[in-house]
Amino acid sequence: MAITLTRTVQRIETYPATTPPEGEETFTTMMVVYNDLFDDADDDQLPVTATKVLYFTKGDDMSGQDDLVKTIATAIWS
Repeated sequence: MAITLTRTVQRIETYPATTPPEGEETFTTMMVVYNDLFDDADDDQLPVTATKVLYFTKGDDMSGQDDLVKTIATAIWS
């Protein structure tokens, strides 16, 4: 009787850098939408899906993200 979590990327959107105030630097940003599916074969009220939205910019810690998210981050911030 253990609840399992399956996380999948629903979509990834990138946004261009904005025009910064003079002397400041801006970067392309990225929005990632994950679907988290919680399930337990012994529970008749599951599965349940929750949506999680995360925003990233250059320099953010990407270590816990999906490989596709890391690949896109590397591409836009390299």
